[in-house]
Amino acid sequence: MSFIHSIRFRFTLWYLVVLGTLLISFSAGAYFYLSHTLHQNFDTSLKVRAAELASTRNIFSIVEQGELEEDIGEVVSIYFRSSDELVQLSARGSNVPYDTEMVQKAIGGTSSFATIETADGEQLRLCAVPFTPPGLAPTQGGSPPTLGGPAPNAADIQSAALVVGRPTGDIEQALNGLVRTLVIAVPLMLVLAGGGGVFLATRALKPVDKIARTAQEIEEADLSRRIEVHSKDELGRLAATLNQMIERLEKAFKRQQQFTSDASHELRTPLAVIQAESTLTLQKERSASDYQQSLETISQEAARMSTLIDQLLTLARADSGKEQLTFEEVELGELLRELSLEVEILCREKGLNFQFGQLDNLVVRGDKARLGQLFLNLLDNAMKYTPSGGSISVSLREEGQMAVVAITDTGIGIAPEDILFVFERFYRADKARSRADGGAGLGLAICRHIAEVHGGKIEVESQVGKGSTFSVFLPRYR
Repeated sequence: MSFIHSIRFRFTLWYLVVLGTLLISFSAGAYFYLSHTLHQNFDTSLKVRAAELASTRNIFSIVEQGELEEDIGEVVSIYFRSSDELVQLSARGSNVPYDTEMVQKAIGGTSSFATIETADGEQLRLCAVPFTPPGLAPTQGGSPPTLGGPAPNAADIQSAALVVGRPTGDIEQALNGLVRTLVIAVPLMLVLAGGGGVFLATRALKPVDKIARTAQEIEEADLSRRIEVHSKDELGRLAATLNQMIERLEKAFKRQQQFTSDASHELRTPLAVIQAESTLTLQKERSASDYQQSLETISQEAARMSTLIDQLLTLARADSGKEQLTFEEVELGELLRELSLEVEILCREKGLNFQFGQLDNLVVRGDKARLGQLFLNLLDNAMKYTPSGGSISVSLREEGQMAVVAITDTGIGIAPEDILFVFERFYRADKARSRADGGAGLGLAICRHIAEVHGGKIEVESQVGKGSTFSVFLPRYR
C-alpha cells in the first residue's frame, strides 16, 4: 500500500492542517496585537510629548527657531487663527503637511490623531492638542505674525493647536521584520512538524502493522496462533478482541470438523450395512424369506439414515439462522395429551407403564410442531433407556413465569461425568447401547436448540440405575 493511501499520511495531513491553521491564526493575532500595541504606545508618547511642549515657556520662539528638530525626525508646529486665517508656526514652514480637519478640532478644544504622507513618501503620525498660551492681553495693531519674523506674543493668541509628529518608520520596520520571521518560521515549523508527525504516526501504528502481519499468517488450517498483546490502550484492546474472535473461529472450526467427522461416521455405518447386505444377497440365488430379511435390514438402515439426515438438516438450519418457525398460542396440556396417544401404544409394546402427573392448564407462545418434536424426542429417549417393567411419567406445572414440563423415567440413568455433555452433538453416554437402538447423539442437541429458540432451557437430573428427569422451562404466555 502506498504512503499516500495509508492512515499515516491522512493522520499527518490532518495534523498539519490543524497545526497550520493554529500557526497562521497565532501569527495573525500576534501581528495585529503587536501593531495595535506599538501604535497605541506611539500615540501615547506623542500625546505626552505634546503636553510637555504645551507647558514649555517661550514655546513660540523655540518652535520658530527649530530648536526642537531632533534626529528622530520629530516635527512640531503651532496653528492659530489670526484675522480669520489659519496661521502655521513651524521651522519647516509650508513644507510640513497637515490635516486641516485635525487642526480645526484641536483649535476647537478636541485632541486628535492623524497619519499623513510627506512629499518624500514618508509616513508621519501627528498628534494635535488644544493649546492656550498664558496671558490674553490684546495685540497692538492686530496683524498676524508671519513666518520668519519675530515670534508672536503668547498673549496675542487665545486658542491654538500644538501639533507634534514623528515618522512611523520604526514601527513599520518592526512589523515587517515580524512578518519576515513568521513567513520563514511557519513553513519551517510545518516541515519539521510533518516529519515528526510521520515518525510519530509510524511509531504509533507499528503495532497495527504487526497485527496485520500476524492476521495474514493465520490460516484456516491453523487457528491456534494469537496476536501478542503488550498494552492496554486502544490497540491492545483491538488485539485482544481479534484474539477472542480467532478463538471463537477456532472453536467453530473445530466444531465443524467434529460435526463433519461424526456425521460421516454415522452415515458410514448404515451405508456399510446396506452395501454389505445387498452384496451378500446378490452373490447367489436365495429364497424369498432371505430376500425379505435382507430388504427389511436395508429398509431399517435407510430409515435410520433418513432420520439422521433430518436431524442434521434441522441443526444446519438452526446454525444458519434460516429455520422457519410459526409462533402461535400453544396449550401445553393439550399438546402433551395428543402426544400421549402414540407414546402409550409404544410403551405397552415394550412393557412400560405410562402415566400423567400434574397437568396445569398453561399456555406458551411457540411453534407447535417444534415443541411436539422436543417432547417426542425426550419421550423416545425415556422409552429407549427404560427397561421393561419400568415407568414413564409426564407432568406440567407452573413455576414463577415459566411453564415446566417434566418427563421422568425409571431407566438406566446417566453418570455424573456425562450429564454435562449429554446435550452436545453426537455425544453418547452409552455408545454401545445407543448404537444398537439407532441413536446418533443428536436428539438431545435438537431438544436444547428448540427450548432455547423459544426463550427457555432444558435441564436434567439423573441417578445411575434409578432413572432420569428432563425438565423443559418455557416462558408462559399471558
